[in-house]
Amino acid sequence: MEDSGLRLLRIENLRCLSNVEINVDPHRNVIYGANGAGKTSILEAIYFLSRGKSFRAGDNSKLIKSAEQDLTVFGEVFTDDRITRLGIKAFRGGTEIHLDGQKGTRISELAAALPVQVIDPESHMLIQGGPAVRRQFLDWGVFHVEHDFLLNWQKYKRLLQQRNAAIKLKQARDMAQIWDKELISTALMVDRARRAYLEQLMPLIVSICNELLGIDVKCIYRQGWSDEDVFEEALKESWGRDSLMGFTQVGPHRAEIAIQADGMAARNRLSRGQQKLLSIAMVLAQSLFVAQSQSRKVVLLVDEPAAELDKDHQERLLVSLDKPELQLFISALDGDGVIAQSPAKMFHVKRGEVSTLI
Repeated sequence: MEDSGLRLLRIENLRCLSNVEINVDPHRNVIYGANGAGKTSILEAIYFLSRGKSFRAGDNSKLIKSAEQDLTVFGEVFTDDRITRLGIKAFRGGTEIHLDGQKGTRISELAAALPVQVIDPESHMLIQGGPAVRRQFLDWGVFHVEHDFLLNWQKYKRLLQQRNAAIKLKQARDMAQIWDKELISTALMVDRARRAYLEQLMPLIVSICNELLGIDVKCIYRQGWSDEDVFEEALKESWGRDSLMGFTQVGPHRAEIAIQADGMAARNRLSRGQQKLLSIAMVLAQSLFVAQSQSRKVVLLVDEPAAELDKDHQERLLVSLDKPELQLFISALDGDGVIAQSPAKMFHVKRGEVSTLI
């Protein structure tokens, strides 16, 4: 694990970055410069290479530099004594993905090859946002530690789509429910994987929350149907509502994580700065858990860690981030405060140009 992670990053025509190539450190990288210089765009490029999208709002066409037709991000990832080469090209209308020179790769293969998480100024949305945000957070971790999860989740969504189509067409109940047997078995596999993962993750979340915030945190998994019912019964009982609404009202697609701080809903109990720290703690815990369980580094992107945090919590955060299981990329206006915690490779960004400081 020690030297695994991203080694080489090449970016062409992503936002203000025309042609950037950098050799990165396997442990800690600091990217600094003025606002609008292109710091966050470098983090976006790494995220895009793993996830096929930006962590900021907007479709991929918005990432392409003005007056250009496409963008390309290429990376070399070292793991298990070998180099894996990843590439993704976005153009106005789609994407093209390559893995070790082979075209037609799926995004999930990039994600598996380069596990990436992000902490940014919008991190508090893990607490304040809707259930879908927390499901996505949960499923990223389950995907990396439970290798059958993605296939089961994709199968469940296909079956759900077919059932919903039958409901919308107002087909007879027995016709719509033809999908139910397979839907139920697949739903239960998805549910078990999520539940087991969160149970294993929670001790680490609690530990890091105590370290960063000094509060008692609890994450309660809600499966997407009443705890009093088995899923088969819940699906039958929901038929009237399903027919009225035009889609299936119960199931893993409605699952949620209820996050509590000191016994109250975290969104009501905590300030926005505290919500950000709680979200950071959860992302950090998940990144460490995945890295430890898979014996490989997770890339953690940290965009402007000083935003909305006082000096004491900034220092606590930087100490908490300094873990050997993580490959860090931290963006900041000034690199001095970041490197005070631990040695790092420094990159200065100015008007889309990147220079490496020795």
